Amino acid sequence: MNMINLSPGDLDAFLTVAETNSFRQAAQHLGISQPSVSARIQHLEAVLGVKLFDRTTRRVVITDAGQRLRVRVERMVVDMRNLVREFRDEAHLGRGRVVVGASPSVAAAFLPAVIAEFQRHRPGIEVVLVDDFFGQVLDRVTRGEVDLAVTPVVTRDETLIYEELLRDVYRLAVPADHPLAAQDSVAVADIPNANLMSMPPESAAWALVRRAFAQAGAEYAPAFQTRDAVTLISLVKQGVGVGLMTEMLSPVLDMTGVKLLPVHDADLTRSIGIVRARDRTPTPAAEAICSLLVETARRHPLGANIQN
Repeated sequence: MNMINLSPGDLDAFLTVAETNSFRQAAQHLGISQPSVSARIQHLEAVLGVKLFDRTTRRVVITDAGQRLRVRVERMVVDMRNLVREFRDEAHLGRGRVVVGASPSVAAAFLPAVIAEFQRHRPGIEVVLVDDFFGQVLDRVTRGEVDLAVTPVVTRDETLIYEELLRDVYRLAVPADHPLAAQDSVAVADIPNANLMSMPPESAAWALVRRAFAQAGAEYAPAFQTRDAVTLISLVKQGVGVGLMTEMLSPVLDMTGVKLLPVHDADLTRSIGIVRARDRTPTPAAEAICSLLVETARRHPLGANIQN
């Protein structure tokens, strides 16, 4: 494809002559000499192969070809000005869109306050939240379906950038009248697999808890699986079983009739952070919400010991 040898100066000169019907006035308006205006029009006509103006000593009249070009160029200029305005608005966070991926627990317990504060300060930016389990949400980052994700991380991928925000911990939720509820903490060996409830294998929780159980020399074989922490707590309340849930979620759930017990002989700590693709430049909106995530995490009880 051959490049079209036209410059913005050529088009500026053309539009100004078309508006003023005068090479002299166009030169005054553009702050250049009249011969320079003539040279630009001549170059434009040579490249296009058509006459754009009929010129006499008394007047300048735009030709049919010139009129067709004028319509197109004016439309192009309007579109370009609008595009420049959009880019400037996005750069100054006056408008834009950011898609945030998150694991279900993070989406329920940490992100609502962040999104609410962001929308108060940046009402022109649309925030889209997509919650999914650990593996799926990382895949969305890799595929570019989300600008960033806030999620627990079990394994690291060199194609992704990870910035830690919080350190959460799993505790054992038991009914208030359960025999274990009389204890201040439990050992892994005390947790009954026969009525233990868990998130499914595709969740980050499954891998973390199974590894912790293995390190403590215990088998991890939960009898029940649920994708929803609300379901888990409801089953605990009804005495169906016991379940491991995160400390982060407890303030946003109705924990009446439930006691949370630390597990003293296993490391059930999970790291939660921002995940972004290494090969993509973040948009201004994505950078802004990342900054707010970091700021909010510093104020959060689970982020108090994180050094960013």
